[in-house]
Amino acid sequence: MRELLDLVFPPRCAGCDLPGTLLCERCRSELPLIEPAHACPRCGAPDGRVRCRECHDRAFAFSGARCAALLEPPVSRAVVVLKDGGERRYAMELAHLLAECSSGWLGAHDVLVPVVAAPGAVRRRGFDHAADIARALARLTDTPMERVLRSAPSADQRALGREARFVNRAASFRVRPGHSPPASTVLVDDVFTTGATFDAAARVLIAAGSTRVRVLAVARACT
Repeated sequence: MRELLDLVFPPRCAGCDLPGTLLCERCRSELPLIEPAHACPRCGAPDGRVRCRECHDRAFAFSGARCAALLEPPVSRAVVVLKDGGERRYAMELAHLLAECSSGWLGAHDVLVPVVAAPGAVRRRGFDHAADIARALARLTDTPMERVLRSAPSADQRALGREARFVNRAASFRVRPGHSPPASTVLVDDVFTTGATFDAAARVLIAAGSTRVRVLAVARACT
């Protein structure tokens, strides 16, 4: 199926627009990857191992985070093309980045839970990008995935500042009826900006029974 799709709709590199590939070797070698050994273990920010300027004054409900790369080209363009361009083949490319950065970090009892997009965004796109990424990551890492969360309407986070994001997201998630959250949950999404979305989701999951919630994000936007 992938071969047929590539033939009918040839992919183009997210970095340089080279036809025939989602990410060419040159652009792949220039990915702005975050080295886990030097990143903040709480929020995944680069160079935050000792005292992170991104989260030192913030109490998150989740206990740790890993982010694969900085929100810079070509990663940022791959995210946009997936979400807003409907190029779902990028879900597997981004999942590969998450698989690499979470190697040795994911545990045997972890369950991947995608951070569900707002209902309006899902209707507009026709799919949930975080679920696509989490599903691909589950296959790559042999880690179970469960769609536990549902979303309530809220304002577009991209238009809000740091504090407003936390207020906006505070009541925007629920556990789906008939579902119980995993004891050890790893939330999966495309971008970590302030952590407001992940924090809101983690609080809901912990209130419903999760004992540990951690975070995996493809890209880290430093504020």
